[in-house]
Amino acid sequence: MIEFRLLGTLHLIDAAGREVKSLLTRPRRLALLAYLAAATPRGLHRRDSLLALFWPELDQEHARAALRQALHVVRDALGADVIVTRGDEEVALDFDLMWCDVVAFDRAVAAEQFSEALDLYRGDLLEGFFIPDAGEFEHWQESERARLQQAAARGAQTLVKRCETEGDLSTAAEWARRAVRHSPHDEEPLRRLIALLDRLGDRAGAVEAYEDFAKRLAADLETEPAAETKALLAAVRARQSAAPVELPSAALGYARPPTPQVERRRTRHVVWPLAIAAALVGLVLSQPSDRRGRLWPRSVTGQIRSLAVLPLTNLSGDSLESWYADGLTEALTTDLGRLRVVRVVSRDAAARYKGKRLPDIARGLEVDAVVEGGLQVSGGRVRVDLRLVDAASGYQLWADRFEEPVDKRFALEDRSASGILSALKLPLSSAEQRGLRAAPTQNLQAYDLYLRGRIRVRHESRQDNPVAIALFERAVALDPDFAAAYAELSHAYALRVQQLMREDTVALERAQVAAEKALRLNPDLAEGHFARAFLLWGPGGQFSHQLAVQEDRRALALNPNLAEAHHHLGMIYLHLGLLDEAVAELRKTLAIDPGHRFAQERIGIALLYQGRFVEALQTFQQVPPEFNPALWSHRK
Repeated sequence: MIEFRLLGTLHLIDAAGREVKSLLTRPRRLALLAYLAAATPRGLHRRDSLLALFWPELDQEHARAALRQALHVVRDALGADVIVTRGDEEVALDFDLMWCDVVAFDRAVAAEQFSEALDLYRGDLLEGFFIPDAGEFEHWQESERARLQQAAARGAQTLVKRCETEGDLSTAAEWARRAVRHSPHDEEPLRRLIALLDRLGDRAGAVEAYEDFAKRLAADLETEPAAETKALLAAVRARQSAAPVELPSAALGYARPPTPQVERRRTRHVVWPLAIAAALVGLVLSQPSDRRGRLWPRSVTGQIRSLAVLPLTNLSGDSLESWYADGLTEALTTDLGRLRVVRVVSRDAAARYKGKRLPDIARGLEVDAVVEGGLQVSGGRVRVDLRLVDAASGYQLWADRFEEPVDKRFALEDRSASGILSALKLPLSSAEQRGLRAAPTQNLQAYDLYLRGRIRVRHESRQDNPVAIALFERAVALDPDFAAAYAELSHAYALRVQQLMREDTVALERAQVAAEKALRLNPDLAEGHFARAFLLWGPGGQFSHQLAVQEDRRALALNPNLAEAHHHLGMIYLHLGLLDEAVAELRKTLAIDPGHRFAQERIGIALLYQGRFVEALQTFQQVPPEFNPALWSHRK
């Protein structure tokens, strides 16, 4: 029988026991064979679906010829009977002639024979395997790899529970190590492993397991373990003798209820955005004399109608602490930006001016004031120093210091935001007050992942896009009601299709599902309406101009500082020939993000179409010569 191993190192052995090098050295034909062997549901596959997977760049005639040739090569290498067909349109493998480890693994899992299943799981699906220009196959490979990895993790967790029940802690610890290996970013299996190693008296092993996990989390997602995991490790380190550490066994089953760490957090902390919202509503109408740190007369505050939150400086000397500063910068920019009474430049625009002289900032960003400061973690406490500075004169209008224990991080962020808003004396409408009261999530870990994803997705690069998608996916897995994370997930998938892999129809479908889920959860979410507009005016939405314009306008009615929506609306107007409207929206984009080169360039194009050649030339000359945007194309 032919043996085909896809889990870990690739192996293909023919019925005579020889390695089939003729296929192993031909990646696309090997990928076709792997798909026919592992794809679910197993059985017959339509030829047109195979063409889209493996030859998306070819027209129908040439793609069908390529498929026929590939099947001929497979038959020639493995035997004519290994490929079966039904009519001219369906193809399959004869599994009576071929054994595949993925098929055997799935059968073992279905039969709850987890030990046998994990013997088969020697590594991830098609580890290190890649074929170019096959976006849909790559997406299938990633999805199937994740499915199999999760099945292996669940199997290992079940074996841990069985061994614990039988009192075999040593074997339970070995299976727990497998569970951690197959769940590289999940902290529940790690905590169980730490607990088991502690009960076995192997505290050094527990510390090593934690440190390995923390390094992987920092490298992959730029985050760190949750407070509960840190507390568990601290208890293990402090203990003088081994002691059992009880963990909830419910987490080991197939169903995954809300994790204990989330529930405990809810009782201890007010979630960051909710804390900000409550404080802003209560303090925004207070008089400056009610707050310490005020350095200006009442009349000055009324002049601030635009500002930038400059990236806060990490003063700790530890790069891992930089996320505290970045997260606070992101949150302040987002929450201030939802208010109509103040124009807040985008985080990206502000970041370009970090370390610049104030006159340069005032001139480049055209803002009345800037928020600047730094954050330091030392001796178990976090301190934030914030200053509100007049951008033109450099006069310090307000300053304050906020300090809390490390485990009161969100109280610190709440106080920081409250101080700024109270100092600015910004009047809030009732609608803005309602918007600020609505916390985007009750899950702190999900919110952290969401903020990290927002930073990543804006890079719009092949390297950062999959990381952003992974962060958003993890956020919505932790909180399925997290509307803002679904909106960003939709945008990340849509960017993947429109800029990186236009053939990835699965990503397009996921973008559409995520956008609609976001708006079902929160119909007044500006980012959700923008995500829908972004899809409507694209190949998946058949470039529906009118509907896309409606969604962009709705987004801007809810958040007038949403630069992406202004730019998208201006771009649609430009394509429709509504040149005055296009220029107006694109200039609003530049007011929020002065470094938005696409908006700058498109203003020049609109002026050119209007016959305003001198102005167009002057605008084009402001675009840096190195700016060379990609030209994307969409095929019907």
